[in-house]
Amino acid sequence: MGIGVIGINAFQSQTQGALTPGQSLDLAGYSVTYKSLAEFDTADGKNVARAVMEVSKGGKVLQELYPRRDYYYDAQQPMTIPGVRSTMEDDVYIILVDWQPISTRLATFKVYHNPLVNWLWLGSLVLIFGSIVAVWPTPEKG
Repeated sequence: MGIGVIGINAFQSQTQGALTPGQSLDLAGYSVTYKSLAEFDTADGKNVARAVMEVSKGGKVLQELYPRRDYYYDAQQPMTIPGVRSTMEDDVYIILVDWQPISTRLATFKVYHNPLVNWLWLGSLVLIFGSIVAVWPTPEKG
């Protein structure tokens, strides 16, 4: 758990930028490229603005992420859902902050790089398992 906490607090980085399709943001060795954005209504009463982002490192494409913002018509409430790439080494989060009408195709993204996050979760599981073992009743000797 300590490794995860140190990684998050000491090495977390972030950047933000307004991009047009084809442009990229660079952070911690990663390159995040804005591919496209689609806005549509769904059958369950919400409007979705979903971007397609390509994450690469060292020139190699690793994954496509889909950050989005859902707007619920009934509640008149937006909800931001990040695109997440998670490994034992680090996590990359992409948030769709804002976008302009299709005519300009400009969208603003915030990108976070959080190293060693999964070590925190792994340490938590070890702590829980160790606590269960510690409180497990021992057989009485008689």
